[in-house]
Amino acid sequence: MAGSTGVAAAVARARRRVISYFMAQNAVTPEKAIAFVSDRRLEQRMFDRFVAAKVIVWAEGGRYYLDVPAWDDYARKRRRRVGLVMGALAAGAAAVVALVA
Repeated sequence: MAGSTGVAAAVARARRRVISYFMAQNAVTPEKAIAFVSDRRLEQRMFDRFVAAKVIVWAEGGRYYLDVPAWDDYARKRRRRVGLVMGALAAGAAAVVALVA
């Protein structure tokens, strides 16, 4: 269990670093697009995932920018999925407790 918690924390950290990189550079329009290269595999994977989800968008010259409305939508859907999973886990735990008691 501790290993999966560590992985989840590393993924969350990589997610924050990638998004923060674009926000700190104010790369939020095609005109302000920047290059992104990370020597950290997990950050590169998160970047690739964001590009696939169209949260980070390709611009001319191999540069990218953060589509802020797409990021907001992505984050909102992710929080909703996490909430649904946590709710299902809580319901399952309550059912187990009810059966054991």
